[in-house]
Amino acid sequence: MRTSPISARTGGAISGAAPVSRGAGFTLLEIILVVAITLIVSAVAVPSFMRSYQMANLRSASRTVVTAGKYARNMAVLQQRQMTLFFNATTGEIDIVAVDRASGARVDAFLDARRGRGGDESFATEVQRSQQLPEDVRIAEFRSPSRNQQLDGVYWVNYFPSGVSDSYALRITDRQQRRSVWVEIDHLAGTTTTRYE
Repeated sequence: MRTSPISARTGGAISGAAPVSRGAGFTLLEIILVVAITLIVSAVAVPSFMRSYQMANLRSASRTVVTAGKYARNMAVLQQRQMTLFFNATTGEIDIVAVDRASGARVDAFLDARRGRGGDESFATEVQRSQQLPEDVRIAEFRSPSRNQQLDGVYWVNYFPSGVSDSYALRITDRQQRRSVWVEIDHLAGTTTTRYE
């Protein structure tokens, strides 16, 4: 009797299934070990990543404040107009505004107009630039030698055509108030100092 070449190769038996190897696949113990290692690495890495993310947001916020101050100073000198830098602690907005007044208090008139309470004052406002602080930071504190530069969570600093400004310090924190940065502006030279806490 003749055997077919296929049955000769398989030892006389024709089988449709490949032989099963005992070494293939993972055991339950190996899977549990990999999951445990992944959880340990995540527990160590996630807080470090969050701290890094918060510091990046604080650095970005401090750069935004410094850039806004430099822009306000430059525009005041170039346009020979007084510029006012507004910090809104509620919304995180920073507005650089030129307000030309005909009568009355310039800043008060601008703030009243923004709140929808425009009165008899005759003035024109021009927002030169508006910027937004990163979402996860907030303005925590504002210091200035002049005590009348804050109203309803809005702080302001004046920049004059001569190149000088009001001196001020601004503290920006993350939402949990774990980390903060102070941005201090020298009123004569316009130099800035940032200090992380």
